Amino acid sequence: MNEPPSAQHRMAPDAGEEDAATVMLRVIRSTPLGRYIIISSWGLLLATLIQPVTALVWFVLAMAAGAARSWVESLMASGALPFGDSVKKRGYAVVALTAIAIMAAAPVLAFRSGHAAGPTAALFLIVIGYFIAFAQFRSSPANALIVTSPFAVAFFACMAMAWGGDLFMPLLACAPILMTAVAYVLIFSYRTQTDQEAAARERQKLITELSAARIAAERASEAKSMFLANMSHEIRTPMNGVLGMAELLAATRLNSRQRIFAETIHKSGAALLTIINDILDFSKIEAGKLELETSPFDLRASVEDVAALVASRAQEKRIEVIVRFQPGLPNVLIGDGGRIRQVVTNLVGNAVKFTETGYVLINVSGVVTGEEAAVRVEVTDTGVGIPSEKLERVFDAFQQADTTTTRKFGGTGLGLSISSRLIEAMGGKIGVTSKTGEGSTFWFEIDLPARQSEDIAWEPTFEAKGRRVLIVDDVDVNRQILNEQLTSWGFETELAASGVEALQILAAAQERDAPFDLAILDFHMPDMDGKELAQRIKACDAFRNMRLMALTSVDAKGDSRRFREIGVEAYLVKPVRGAMLYETIADVLREDLDRIDDDEGEAETPLAVAAAQPVDRRCILLAEDNEVNQLVIRHMLDPNAYEIVIAANGRAALEFYRAEPERFDLVLMDVSMPDMDGYEATQAIRAFEEEAGRAPTPIVCLTAHVMESDIEAAHKAGMDDYLSKPISKDKLDRTIARWAGDRADDGAATAARVIP
Repeated sequence: MNEPPSAQHRMAPDAGEEDAATVMLRVIRSTPLGRYIIISSWGLLLATLIQPVTALVWFVLAMAAGAARSWVESLMASGALPFGDSVKKRGYAVVALTAIAIMAAAPVLAFRSGHAAGPTAALFLIVIGYFIAFAQFRSSPANALIVTSPFAVAFFACMAMAWGGDLFMPLLACAPILMTAVAYVLIFSYRTQTDQEAAARERQKLITELSAARIAAERASEAKSMFLANMSHEIRTPMNGVLGMAELLAATRLNSRQRIFAETIHKSGAALLTIINDILDFSKIEAGKLELETSPFDLRASVEDVAALVASRAQEKRIEVIVRFQPGLPNVLIGDGGRIRQVVTNLVGNAVKFTETGYVLINVSGVVTGEEAAVRVEVTDTGVGIPSEKLERVFDAFQQADTTTTRKFGGTGLGLSISSRLIEAMGGKIGVTSKTGEGSTFWFEIDLPARQSEDIAWEPTFEAKGRRVLIVDDVDVNRQILNEQLTSWGFETELAASGVEALQILAAAQERDAPFDLAILDFHMPDMDGKELAQRIKACDAFRNMRLMALTSVDAKGDSRRFREIGVEAYLVKPVRGAMLYETIADVLREDLDRIDDDEGEAETPLAVAAAQPVDRRCILLAEDNEVNQLVIRHMLDPNAYEIVIAANGRAALEFYRAEPERFDLVLMDVSMPDMDGYEATQAIRAFEEEAGRAPTPIVCLTAHVMESDIEAAHKAGMDDYLSKPISKDKLDRTIARWAGDRADDGAATAARVIP
């Protein structure tokens, strides 16, 4: 009737996902409990037909046989029987056949009971016995007939007992019906089983193919990632020479034409580097290897940093970059500040790129609930806009508004796709609204835990209450944002959209004896600009004591002198950081105000003094096999401040260090080098230091490999910091200052490892 339990095993669903009735039925079907329930119900039926003692004997035998069958099944399932499969199957068949034979005795006992319902009960039990047996059909039809033969014997025994009586002919007529039904059930069950086995084989084949396809896809993804990483390394290595030399060239004495050439080389190289970074980021996201960090960061500072970063490009196009940070919104949030800054940089960079006139507004708002901040960042521009039919595709990879945009403005079309994936990975939403010819607003929303930190958050240090400020700007957005900022700090403000309106407001305020303490003037306005307005204000005796402050979109040499000449006490270049704006206003309004410093003719004095003082030169061991990179780093570092010892590979660097370990303040270690790579050289240096009992010398990794795994490998090798190629002079100077800035502090570098 059954195959051994090992052949019947099926994966059971999780009970936690089922209702109580389903769980109960599954337990009954998958345990001996169902068998014992059937035996008990048959025993109760026999007890109503035959002598109770006889029924009890049958019940005991049937339960014992059922228990023996369950015991054998458990032994076979656990593998405790020390026999081969064929022996196990035959032994189990004997036990199962014996148990079924005892069950088949029940209808015979019912038929012989002499009770009026005995024959009916006998036929009922025989049919039920067949049904129960076939319900567990797992074998061939021949085996099924053999295992269920006790019920056939019982039926023919009942016919023999009815010989010559009234029941013989009805039983004889039932025989073909029973045999036909049994044959039908066997054939149907066999075909069903055959179909199920074929489906199982097909499913297993599909699973095997899918598994092979998954493995192939994973290998292809790894190969792609490795290819991109290697290509990034191979491109970044010569790019280090291009950008480094262009930066050094731009710092020399050049005529205007030569400077344009040098700056063009540097800008083109930086653009290529951005493309490489975008492709690597996209590859990480596609491969599912993007890792997000969770740490406190200053959202206001991040946004203002981005605005400052794109300010020079905006100034070249004569457009303004405006930052509005909602008053009362926490500055310090917990999340991946680097990735959020990357998204903001991409959105603002695009806005500046596609805007020819007007402004770009970065608006940060949100709602704080408990310790959670729902932040919304909007980047609005007055640029070309995006057609409505193109909006759905702007976040797709390698997509831009149209093909002509790619040629006119450049770019890979990956930035928005990467931004979208990053925001979605952080559980946020991103979208865009736009109208052709009027501009676009890109936005994203993200929920982040808020944290108040006095170490990071800026707090005002000046009492603004009662101070009256006039804001003059022809751009309404600028006026409203300045007004919101100043009123949130406690200033009393009035707004003017032009120089003429400002003079009218000043005159009216003077008449009602409510003069202004300060006027903030936009320097670039139509009709009457900030310069003319300042001159007219200072020319009027009634306004002579009012302080003036200017906001300008262009920072030109000599501005401080020109502003001082027209009576302006301070000026700031847009975009203006909130803290800087407040402190500048505070400085202007304090009685001990220091006038604007002259920005001309002062730069030479500190340099001359520095040159006259003795310099304690730092000794740096540079392990780098590429001659161009050696040249770039050598020329980036001031020979008066640094002694450079160059090793062409890791083994040479190790030998230099072992020979004179006390000589070196810092090691700049390239990774990909012949003979011995940077990882091996670093591990050998750390082992030498440990053996000699020396304090570790800071080792900074210089590499064109920029994957997370590369940073982790540098950390495991014992490196303290990480610089990715191409290397800028500013980054190199800051890194060296961090690790070799104070030679006396031998333990400082060890105590502040940068690599996580």
